[in-house]
Amino acid sequence: MKKKESKQQDDFVADISAIAKQIQALHSLAVVEYTPIVEDLIRSKCKDEKRIGWTLDHLLDFAGDEQILNLYRKLCHYLYTLNPQATADYVQFWKEQYDEDKEMYKSGYFKKNPIK
Repeated sequence: MKKKESKQQDDFVADISAIAKQIQALHSLAVVEYTPIVEDLIRSKCKDEKRIGWTLDHLLDFAGDEQILNLYRKLCHYLYTLNPQATADYVQFWKEQYDEDKEMYKSGYFKKNPIK
């Protein structure tokens, strides 16, 4: 019975590891896809706050990733020149979704416990 439980646990860990790797791949793809969008919005001096907001909303889905977070910050910084209140709202949205995870990053948890 113990061997069966051990195999189930091993299978569960393997499944979780595979999912984590897929999430990491998705985050990498998001960086590739969103970098030119953010750069274009800023370079073209886009004033369309709906388009900027749409982009920030989608970046927020991945903003637990450091590279995406940098894009999010960059676009928020740009938005601030157009609408400081909207920028404050987007900063708050990020805090509500990721602030607890940020403490885990600061503590070094993810460096000490990498996904294998």
